[in-house]
Amino acid sequence: MSSRLLILSRRDDHVHLNFHPTTLTLFEVTILIFVFIFKSILTGLMILIAGTGHRQKLTTTMPKLSVSMPFKLTEKDINLYTIATSSTREDLDADKAAKALFLSAVTEPCMLLLVAKRGCPIQPLGAVNVRNSFEILRPELCKISDLQSAEGAMVVATLAPEARIVKRGVEFDLIVELGVNILDGDTTEMKTVFRQVFTMLQFARIPKNVKLSEISQKREFEFKLDSETQPEGQIQLAWDGPRKWARVCKDYNPIHIWSLAAELYGLPGRIAHGNHMAALALAKVERKSLGLDRGLALDVMFKRPVTVPAKLDVRVECENLETSQEAVTHFALASKEKIYVQGEYRQL
Repeated sequence: MSSRLLILSRRDDHVHLNFHPTTLTLFEVTILIFVFIFKSILTGLMILIAGTGHRQKLTTTMPKLSVSMPFKLTEKDINLYTIATSSTREDLDADKAAKALFLSAVTEPCMLLLVAKRGCPIQPLGAVNVRNSFEILRPELCKISDLQSAEGAMVVATLAPEARIVKRGVEFDLIVELGVNILDGDTTEMKTVFRQVFTMLQFARIPKNVKLSEISQKREFEFKLDSETQPEGQIQLAWDGPRKWARVCKDYNPIHIWSLAAELYGLPGRIAHGNHMAALALAKVERKSLGLDRGLALDVMFKRPVTVPAKLDVRVECENLETSQEAVTHFALASKEKIYVQGEYRQL
């Protein structure tokens, strides 16, 4: 194993890695994939040895695990993202929704390292990302130029303390927070400027006698496709799109990179990354300028896998929250009356 990754094999609840997330090398990514494969094989063997009784030992209490890394943006990070999304550097500073997806991509390697850490119960090669949420909490501290020169900035990935048992298996939340140092008088204080939550579904056969978790979530918006309304635009997912996005976020999961690997998992072909599709969709959504001093909340749900190449319509609907009368914009990627990705964004 790479010497930089050996620390992940420790039993410690928390480990600190002394390199930036996007400097994870392709060799190290390959090692992580082999770690994921080994974890999947080991879990399978445990199930075979223990028999059906092992399957029934489902728990929602998660170990207290976290990984931290120093953080600083580079020109390479920016260039790789603009290539993957056909955007510009100016787009990232002017559009908080685009910036949320960008910050998500460049901090995602920390989450992948957490999944690879010893003791993490998630089997990533048998799980899917079903939804993500993002929050830009301090937009004035998220300027691209400032994050390039930031000293002491830190990204921390944490396994949420509770998982959820659902019909199709077990859902895990992985929380990633980006903090920067702020000088307050004579002291320096770490402030969280960006937060995201990745929700992973690990498929499992849930016995009938196991009670499903009570999921407390806000009402899901019912996006209604109207054939008479013209789409906001279209996105095209190129054959090499997943590779371009993987260069940014380091998610080289085989189902995104190799068709054969995707087919082995029962998929019709290599599939697009969910966040990549969300980033491309938001670039097509014409929206009013969000307040410069206001934060942003963005939620995305992945309803169906999308094989590449593909062409999808971008649909948009707006509504007002009854409590605050502030607009919430809903967007979706659809094709042939089916929704593949759905999301919404609003000011905090």
